Amino acid sequence: MFSPAGSNPPPASIRTSRRRQRPLSNEGSIPKAKRQRSALSDQTFVPPDGPPEMQEAKAYKPAAIVPQESIREVSLHHKEIAVRGKKQRLGDRNSKGDGSVVLTTNDTYTVSKLPALPDRLRANAKERQHGAIYSDSGYALSLTHTHAIVWPYAINVASPETFTFAIPHPSKHLSDPLPLGSLVSASASSSEPGLVVVPTTGKITYWESIASAATLDLRLQRNGVDLSISGMLSGETVIQILNAESAGFMLAFSTGRIAYMSVRDGQGRPAISVQFLRSGAGSANTGIFGSLRNALSSSSSRGDIAAVRAGRPEKVGERNVVLATAKGKLQSWDIHRGGHTSLIAEAEAREAIVLAIKEATPAMSELLIETFEILDFTHATNSFTDNGEEDANLLLLTSLGDRQISHYILVEILLKRSELIVKNIRPIKSYTTPVNRAATSNTRLYFPAPSLVAYAVFDRAVVVVSMAKQPDTPEMQLRLESHLLPQTFEDVIDFRKDMNVEIVGSGMEEVNGSSYGIEDSKSSRRHKAKHPATVLIVRGGGVLRIAATDVTKLTSNQAQQVTARSKLEQAVFFGNVEHNPINFAVRSELEFPAEEVGEAALELSRDILKSQTPYIPSAPGSIDQNLRKRSAALLDLADYLRTSRVALDRVTRWRLLWDAERMEAATIIWRRYDATVRQKPVGQKRGLLTEVIEYIHEDYKTEPLPEAGELDRVRHWFINDIWNLEIALPWAFQVIKYTYQDGQKDHSFVMEITSEANDLLVGALQGAFDFRTANIGLKQLELAGALVTEYSETSPREGQPSAELVGKVKDELHVLADMSIRSNKERIRWCSVQDDPQFQIEAEELTGQQEVAADAAIKLLAKELNSPGEAIVLAEKHEILPTLAFVLMFELNECSRKAINNSTGSLNVSALDINNEQSRALQATVRQCFSKFGTRWANALYELDVELDSMRVLLDGFPEELAYLTAFLRSKPEYAKIAWIHEITRTHDFDQAAQTLLDLSLIREQNLWSKKIELSIGKLARLVGKNYSQKDGIIIPDGGKSELITMHNQLGLIKIQETAYDFILPSISAAIDENAEVQLALEVHGSKLSSKQPAFNSLLGENMTRLIKHTAMNASALVDLLTLMDDNDPEEQSIFRGERFYLAIEATRYGLADRKDQVLCQRVIWRRCMLRDNWTDINNTDMKDDFQISEQLRRTALYLAFRGCLKNHLFDKASTIKPIKPRDILGACTDELDHRFSGLDASIRERITKDFEVEDDNFNVLLERYRLEKWYSEALDLARQDFTEEVADETEDGKKMRQVKMALEEAEKAISEKEKSAAERLLHSKLTFKPKAKLNGGFSNSVKKY
Repeated sequence: MFSPAGSNPPPASIRTSRRRQRPLSNEGSIPKAKRQRSALSDQTFVPPDGPPEMQEAKAYKPAAIVPQESIREVSLHHKEIAVRGKKQRLGDRNSKGDGSVVLTTNDTYTVSKLPALPDRLRANAKERQHGAIYSDSGYALSLTHTHAIVWPYAINVASPETFTFAIPHPSKHLSDPLPLGSLVSASASSSEPGLVVVPTTGKITYWESIASAATLDLRLQRNGVDLSISGMLSGETVIQILNAESAGFMLAFSTGRIAYMSVRDGQGRPAISVQFLRSGAGSANTGIFGSLRNALSSSSSRGDIAAVRAGRPEKVGERNVVLATAKGKLQSWDIHRGGHTSLIAEAEAREAIVLAIKEATPAMSELLIETFEILDFTHATNSFTDNGEEDANLLLLTSLGDRQISHYILVEILLKRSELIVKNIRPIKSYTTPVNRAATSNTRLYFPAPSLVAYAVFDRAVVVVSMAKQPDTPEMQLRLESHLLPQTFEDVIDFRKDMNVEIVGSGMEEVNGSSYGIEDSKSSRRHKAKHPATVLIVRGGGVLRIAATDVTKLTSNQAQQVTARSKLEQAVFFGNVEHNPINFAVRSELEFPAEEVGEAALELSRDILKSQTPYIPSAPGSIDQNLRKRSAALLDLADYLRTSRVALDRVTRWRLLWDAERMEAATIIWRRYDATVRQKPVGQKRGLLTEVIEYIHEDYKTEPLPEAGELDRVRHWFINDIWNLEIALPWAFQVIKYTYQDGQKDHSFVMEITSEANDLLVGALQGAFDFRTANIGLKQLELAGALVTEYSETSPREGQPSAELVGKVKDELHVLADMSIRSNKERIRWCSVQDDPQFQIEAEELTGQQEVAADAAIKLLAKELNSPGEAIVLAEKHEILPTLAFVLMFELNECSRKAINNSTGSLNVSALDINNEQSRALQATVRQCFSKFGTRWANALYELDVELDSMRVLLDGFPEELAYLTAFLRSKPEYAKIAWIHEITRTHDFDQAAQTLLDLSLIREQNLWSKKIELSIGKLARLVGKNYSQKDGIIIPDGGKSELITMHNQLGLIKIQETAYDFILPSISAAIDENAEVQLALEVHGSKLSSKQPAFNSLLGENMTRLIKHTAMNASALVDLLTLMDDNDPEEQSIFRGERFYLAIEATRYGLADRKDQVLCQRVIWRRCMLRDNWTDINNTDMKDDFQISEQLRRTALYLAFRGCLKNHLFDKASTIKPIKPRDILGACTDELDHRFSGLDASIRERITKDFEVEDDNFNVLLERYRLEKWYSEALDLARQDFTEEVADETEDGKKMRQVKMALEEAEKAISEKEKSAAERLLHSKLTFKPKAKLNGGFSNSVKKY
């Protein structure tokens, strides 16, 4: 196609492209016949404005799918083909039996998990990735830092056929932005789409067909082309790629610039070309070198690009593309194949949209316009209006900030050539969480045909919004005049934070199946959607589809709404789906009143009993299984209500309990009935239960319909009528009575039917009782306590209990609690001595439930019912020591509070005396408990102090029980930070304090500063606690030498880590948080390792993160950090350049005890040290004198490391560290890794070994080509020579300084003695003159002046 001026154009072709070229003007033209050909000359196209800014790459350089040695190995490894039966026709019944798992559903939408997911993504669920869904081709695309993965997402195969492409230019660091990519429409020679990948650095790669992964091993074609975008600014990155086929692609950049990109030339052959678009005042119809250069404003005027979106394709080779900035600037473009463009409309929309929002929603009138932001947008309907004008009808997702929340608003606008019209405002009220700026993917808005439901996709939530127009009514007319859509369906699908899932890609499916991104898809995988939907790629959750299943109701007067009932149904019936990533907790924006939730819960509970819910089959094959499902649903309902902390009233809670008891009783009745029927002979199956059901009046049961096949009365009753179970139970006796009265007096028959009646009654009542015991514990006490609390402080009114009755119940509560605890303990003891394992399990479960229930009951007595005396007696009687400690400390705190409040005079003298007496009695009870219960009581009390964060009470309270506190703290390593203070200040056991700090710092402490302080104090405590002896005039501690050495070594490692941090500190001073510090540190000091060593890059990133976060590092981690990081500026940082390798060797001496590991690690250090220098230049001694060579050698990291080791005496005879020759360094960690990698997965160890092999191969090259052994010896000899001379100079200078010092001291001494003698003589001498007084002078004038 078009080439820049000055380059050699390709030879003119005599044939035109198979693709029809767009005309050079906007006027319509009649296309020629499809196969018509014409000559192409130099005058066919003349650039109007000189040389274009276009870069084009022909198919001369294939981009390999994977960089491996064997192409056959590549195809086998990177194309995953599932082994399955006969291939089904994927396009025929894609919504029936598609293998998806429904995660939740309601009247409006269904969320399902699709089965197809590549094994690579399923295995590496935490790997950083993002992607997109292309429903028009049926494929999904996911991109990591190193690979692009394409697979058919809508097929019913768990491990689908997967195409994996290695990205030729992967990111160097895991913190770098992920590459961008898009599928491309299929070429004429393939039915499968192509793939274009655009890393943020601008190195584009294009594969003509994803099916090429299957044909590369046959060497049939060279189908990859690539291109590096020229003209990118420093620091500029690609932030978005837009598929605007059949016109081409658009690229958006971080600076605000955009560019047009095509991946095929005029003949349809693979060729990448990129054209930056520039601003100007050119004509709107002057072609690619006119309008595109001049129409768009510069990056400074465009600002941050929020989104670039293409409208629905109306004509082949032409698309409407709209650009929106975050602050509200909009531009609409008409893009033609080949790069011809025209600017349709442009507008600054922020002010108009914000004014419309505030007018329609007065609650937002106080929000600042500066907080307005466009997050995303989509084309709402056909961009062409009835009058033929190309107006863009857009639906914008906007936000206005308000402190800690964001208000999201859907705004429908019409962007015309000369104006912008705000049509409708649709506030989103169900979601106010601010946008996560650190999310992998940006917020997206989808509005699939038939344009009735919109999906706003955030990082961990999807908002489903109905945009359907309601029937015309007066109220509707008023709302439309205010630009405010009526409140229609709106719901949020939230994802669980505990599963660490994130939406990393998305796409949409439309009912009409129109192509929205890839033109004329020929793929057999194309998904034919039945419902408008959005499809999500969820990291850690698979591929999810959210489909609006009943959009017709949205347009009716009775449109669906989110109700408490629907939320309860979703939580109950789908909350227990395995690995369900959806969070069913109701968001605070959608919370319902407790009364409404209670009514909905009762309705749902009753529908479950009546089998009137669509989520459980009403015609099951197994009644037992049906009853278990319904019982589980009722338990899930109760559990959800409890975890949601809904404040249900007392009556509602009991009614829900009764429904669950009915279900449990019905289950037991059915099992006994089923067992009885199974034992009876044929012809005698009829029993008591059948008679009972027939005797029940028709008003209390549902009659079966024989014409509908309902012939089994008993099964029909269990399915539909157990909600009236209490009606059936009394009929058991009535059946026996009527049977006897009717003449059936055979004792055997009467005994048999009586036995069945006993089974019915005992099973029902015992089952209900057991269920209540297992699930409600001491609910009867809680109910009584609630009643007493409610009515004890109020005057009795009509319909309420009297004060006497309330007092009676209150006085009986502790007796009820005592009986409940005793009965439960009896049951626990009985179950514990049984041989049946089931009883043993029951004993364990009941023990846990009993502890919780007893604790709640006693605390209820002490706090809410103001009966602390009874609570203390009860807890002490049953030895519930943690609860007893809580009650006693609670009462002591109350006494202290009253004493403090007495300073205001709130208590009289009598009340104060009573309070003081009560406090002394409580303290006496605490002391008695020490004597009575011993260690068990001490542990319970001290655990409570720690839980309440009462450190003063823990250390200073009850000093006479010091032995118990000491034993408690010494038995709890997790409390070591308190224990060492106790040892020093209370027991004065410095050795124990030192041991505690040593264990804490060496085993559990991760913070560097804390570890340093703990080691220092521990070392000091160890020195204080030792006896000392004097030998040769030196005072040394007796014993503990090994511990002191350990502390010294650990402090040495800490000092090395602090040195490394001080070195990188200037490079991170401008960071705003720790994450930014890590990113800046890796950018400045990140290793320039090749892409062949990803494991080393990962190790450097992890260790740099530890360094920035001040996490204590071991010797191996410090070695990796110091030897893999870069110096950034070798000249200015020359000191640290050599010092870091010496420090790495020093770290092995401090932190590696095993001699073998120490030597292995030192071999790696010396190898990396020598790999840092440019031995090619050093080895080239041509035209260099000896001084130049020596100076060049002195600047090497090897020489500087030698100097550091010599200066610090690491090479002395007594030292175990010696220089290692280059030949002895070869092979380090290539055959066997050091001990720290032994616990890793085999695949990870293999990758690390490969990186060591790459490092060793590079080192071997230095040995073979650049005489490294010779230069190694030269550097060591030169370092020793320089060190010897330096020591000699320092020794000679020191000797001279000492001589001068001694001479000065002798001179000063002589002068001092001389002055002393003169002073003594003057003191003992007689006066030689006599002062005379003068009349006109003072005393000073009479003294002789010498």
